[in-house]
Amino acid sequence: MSYTKPLIGIIAGLLLLNVIGTVMILLQINEPDKETTTAAVADPSKPANSINSIETIPEIEPVLPAKVSPHIEPVVEILTDPEQSPGDQGATEIIIARVNNTDIGQSLIISYLKQLATPEIFAQWDTLNDIPQSILKQSINNAVLDILLVQLAIEMKIDRHPDIQADIAQSNRNILKSAFLYQMAPELVSNADIATQYQTLLASLEGKLEYRARHILLANQKEARIVEKALEQKKKSFDELAKLFSLDEPTALRGGDLGYVLSGQLNPEFENVINNLEIGQQSKPFETELGWHIAIVDDRRDSQPMTLTQATPIIRQKLEQQAIQKYLTELLASAAIEVLIAPDTAKENLSAIDTAPVE
Repeated sequence: MSYTKPLIGIIAGLLLLNVIGTVMILLQINEPDKETTTAAVADPSKPANSINSIETIPEIEPVLPAKVSPHIEPVVEILTDPEQSPGDQGATEIIIARVNNTDIGQSLIISYLKQLATPEIFAQWDTLNDIPQSILKQSINNAVLDILLVQLAIEMKIDRHPDIQADIAQSNRNILKSAFLYQMAPELVSNADIATQYQTLLASLEGKLEYRARHILLANQKEARIVEKALEQKKKSFDELAKLFSLDEPTALRGGDLGYVLSGQLNPEFENVINNLEIGQQSKPFETELGWHIAIVDDRRDSQPMTLTQATPIIRQKLEQQAIQKYLTELLASAAIEVLIAPDTAKENLSAIDTAPVE
């Protein structure tokens, strides 16, 4: 067999990134791990214009991140003394450790705990006693290194270098603008807006079918013939051979299962083949741009959209991104902008800036 499996898996993954987030989002996925369709057969050229294919706005992602600064979140009191009453805490930072006479507060420790634990695990911690000692120790060590390295940088006057001061200022601006947009976004989208968008997207699914299929992706026709022969001789099951040999690694782990995929969102060559298969029928080896496939169709059904309740968070995110983009465009248009340096002299002016280290 060929040893190109990792490369093909990477290519499949890259194609997946072109369509995940725009494919199958609002369909009721009925597979064990609730994952979406595979890269190997998803068609990145298909437009995202239906309830199962909500697109994002790339321009907004840098200024409206999925995870914003914790400064705008309610204070998470997971590091308080279990015996301390809430009334005693107030807004005072709780000191967890100290290094070189510098206090390390709970906010810095919390930031590292969130990096070391998933949100689900983090939410289960109410006090220090709930946190595994190894994770708490690592968080404290990371915070200590923060303090020590900053102290050394200040001793060397690195913080006074113009470039560093500019980076710090930009970082502060990024935190503030992200926090502002995060707080403002929900106010720009109403429940009525979400309901209207849901009905529009729901109508786009009318009459469309979903397929549930399995496939084995192979590098060339020779390998496909070998696997086909093994299937014919029933030496191993389809699922077993997919796990052993399929180059589409995400689905190989599931025995080649693609889950339910909306018609029109598949690779055209792949969809043309499975359209002509009966339920349970195995295809002959066939080629697409990703390689050679053997496929089985397990089910066909009418599209199964999510309910409004299930779809609301996804639709809200899309509408908020669109609203923020509109807001930013209007904000820019309303600003009194004065360009004080002519573009043709900008390069000369920039080259005159002194960026020498501070003595």
